[in-house]
Amino acid sequence: MNGNDWTNYIYELHHYMTKQEKMIEALEKRLHSLEKAFQEKSTNTIEKIEYNFDQLKIERLDGTLQIGLSPNDLANIEDFGVHQNQVPQNPPPLKQTLNSELSSYLHDNGPSIIRDLSKSYNYTIDEDFQSVMIQDIEKQLPSRIAFYEQEAMRNNKLTNEQDFKLYISDQIKKEIYQSLLNYIQTNEGKGEE
Repeated sequence: MNGNDWTNYIYELHHYMTKQEKMIEALEKRLHSLEKAFQEKSTNTIEKIEYNFDQLKIERLDGTLQIGLSPNDLANIEDFGVHQNQVPQNPPPLKQTLNSELSSYLHDNGPSIIRDLSKSYNYTIDEDFQSVMIQDIEKQLPSRIAFYEQEAMRNNKLTNEQDFKLYISDQIKKEIYQSLLNYIQTNEGKGEE
């Protein structure tokens, strides 16, 4: 290499290093601005979280049993938001009574309803799965009681606590039957595998 080649090589190397230094400085500035933005953003607090439940489900790998509202019902119903400040720590006696009565109803009548429906639709359900279905429905009772309680409060025709309780109980019993019927009709003819 002669002197000119070395000069060009050193010049290009210097130019390349200068370019790399500028790129590193730009990346450092960007990193600092992102860190600053992240620190400012992480101080934000969540004031309120709302959950809206449209359907309740009994899930199993081979199917889903939905109880609650059908898509057609959603058009006729207002938005029901659950607000944390309105949820009592201990359920009132009416809710406890309804939950207890509906739980007993479910355990006493659930297996026979499932057997009758599965027999009518030629769908075999073993006792273990019946028990899973009943437990899943039972877990959903408090939220369904609260839903129908709100609905009953908007329906001013109910005059006393007994009518109020009977309305909620009847609605949930109908919902339990309808959801089991829908599940079995959906899986009709499949049987247990």
